[in-house]
Amino acid sequence: MLASMRHRGPDGTGTWQQGRIALGHLRLAILDPTDASSQPMLTADGSGVLIYNGEIYNYRQIREELEREGLRFRSSGDTEVVLQALHHWGVERSLPRFDGMFAFAYFDRRDGALWLARDKLGIKPLLVADIGAELLFASEAKALLAHPQMQTRVDRQGIAKWILSRGRPQRSLFEGIKVVEPGTCWKITEGGIEKRRYFDVFAAVDVDRLVGAAAGDQAGFVHAFRDLMKRSVKLHLASDVPLAAMCSGGVDSSLIAAYAREHLPELPAYVADVEWAGGEADQAERVGRHLGIAVRRVPVDQARFLELWPHAVWHSDGPSVHASDIALLAVAQRCRAEGIKVLLTGEGSDELFGGYAWLQATYDDWRRLKSWRRHVFSFQSRDVFGYAPKLRRRQMVALEPDDELLPQRLLDLLAAVRPPADRAFLAHGLYSLYHHLSWLLHRHDRMGMAASMEMRVPFIENEMLDFAFHLPRRTKLHRGIGKWVVKQAAAEVLPRDIVYAKKKGFPMPETFTRGTQRLLSGGALPELMEWSESATEGIVAMLGKDGHLRFQVVGLELWARIFLHGEAPGALGEKLVEYAA
Repeated sequence: MLASMRHRGPDGTGTWQQGRIALGHLRLAILDPTDASSQPMLTADGSGVLIYNGEIYNYRQIREELEREGLRFRSSGDTEVVLQALHHWGVERSLPRFDGMFAFAYFDRRDGALWLARDKLGIKPLLVADIGAELLFASEAKALLAHPQMQTRVDRQGIAKWILSRGRPQRSLFEGIKVVEPGTCWKITEGGIEKRRYFDVFAAVDVDRLVGAAAGDQAGFVHAFRDLMKRSVKLHLASDVPLAAMCSGGVDSSLIAAYAREHLPELPAYVADVEWAGGEADQAERVGRHLGIAVRRVPVDQARFLELWPHAVWHSDGPSVHASDIALLAVAQRCRAEGIKVLLTGEGSDELFGGYAWLQATYDDWRRLKSWRRHVFSFQSRDVFGYAPKLRRRQMVALEPDDELLPQRLLDLLAAVRPPADRAFLAHGLYSLYHHLSWLLHRHDRMGMAASMEMRVPFIENEMLDFAFHLPRRTKLHRGIGKWVVKQAAAEVLPRDIVYAKKKGFPMPETFTRGTQRLLSGGALPELMEWSESATEGIVAMLGKDGHLRFQVVGLELWARIFLHGEAPGALGEKLVEYAA
């Protein structure tokens, strides 16, 4: 099981077993790279055992609190702080204090309880499989599948959900493999499994506070954001190994790079240099010149894209959601080759601060409509606020009712927010945390760890989340400008035309995948889904005309060939290059 995930931790391997509990860990050494922070880690008396993936950025503060309460430490990293906090304060008291990204398994030998937990928004993964005699857990599905008693079975309903939801949200396509949800912990004892939620958007949003913030001073919000963002970036620079910043030329990554450079003047930056006219590299290089940062361009042409695509599928345990996954993998590999082990990125800003065009579309639609038509229009007429036409909605209700009901639950939560257009805009932003951000974070973890490198997201920090949840609409969308509060702060350190440029969103050319639909002829997916020969021919012809669907379906074919037929990603990459030619 450990061998299947060697890429996640090439710096050390450790195991611990007692009775029915067996824990294994692969280490990517970031903080305190000495053996003192090796895992599994035990308390001094051996009554607490931890395996942990991630970083707790406020670990120094927590350590000071624990030291004041009489605890002593033998290492300088964050792993021992996590272990001591869990053992001393208890899991449920400790989890809200952790500011960072994490997934862990903690065994308390005092009462025989095994705890599994995951960070608030799911930056780090944690998967489980109950095979009857044993409960398995790991960071990636491939580790669970490596267990001798775990059968590789496909969840055909999961495939249908995946296609209907356009690859979102990210779920396992393997039968029997489930996720520990973000913001939850599981307590596992002889009596069974008790699932508890320590963080939830519905509980985290204080609607009265949000309503009251509508009267707040705009300049005050900008000042508060600037201070919080600078603090978060500084926290995310904690590292005993080299780090860099992603600099796509967009406002979010550029702002992080600008703030990081205040502490690390020699900070390098990276950008995917995609071979086509819509790429981001030139804009990123301009930002670099303005900030005095060397931006290293990572070339991604069609051949490189196709070669890496199957590897991205392998590391994702499923089809890539967006073509930019492959470009991100190329950047991660280049970073690691040049000695970088940590990369700062700008994910989370658009969801938290209203940067997407579809959020503004929701606001505009609700604002235009008469009050008696708003509800009907937004939930039945067109794809507004994440909803789809009637036929597709009926299919999703049958397959995923909770997802279809979530928008209405969020609107109900914000019922006191006025006017209605503000309510819809803010609710849609919260909805995007569940559906859009979830796959972005999955991509970041998998593509980074594929190259044995950690990606960090300063926008997703405890105080920043609380701040963003309670900002009024006019600080996020102001006079047609999305992410207004972010851009006001960014304009102080970046060129204004960069700050207010139209969002590109890591674009990739659909032409890169032309011809790859031929992989389906005689392939694994038609067999799995029981398509007839004529149906397969029709689908292949359809994919030749629809680049977005082609990427999704060919990605499913790659996944099936790799995980069900055992084909090597490298050999599949060669086939893709051949078909595209």
